Amino acid sequence: MSTMYSRSVVMLEQAKNALEHSDLDEAYLDIACFETQQAIEFLIKAILLENGKPYNKSHDIRYLLSLLEETEFYFEKMEALELLADTITDWEEHSRYGRGVRTTVQTVQRIHNIYKSMNEAFLEMQEKNQE
Repeated sequence: MSTMYSRSVVMLEQAKNALEHSDLDEAYLDIACFETQQAIEFLIKAILLENGKPYNKSHDIRYLLSLLEETEFYFEKMEALELLADTITDWEEHSRYGRGVRTTVQTVQRIHNIYKSMNEAFLEMQEKNQE
């Protein structure tokens, strides 16, 4: 697996850990949001790399998703990601530059489920490519 993919897995794990502590301090929710955004971003980039699809340096989930839609890759929650793309992109900027993120734990968990759907489809694609 690629470095980009490994980073996405680690970022999601860190996001889950931060989310577990979000009731203690709002800063944990900010960290969970930032790392969730990074996990989604890195996973999309890993899929694009696997499909030979170049991309410009960007944190914009909508842009990366538009490139992903140009490939044959599809996952069950693709439309849900499209609806939340701008929100997820905002998390990167707002948590990074100290404005804070306004969201709920449930929303972050919903995006973790989107990640899970995309990751499962990616791993299935990897299996098929190895056959």
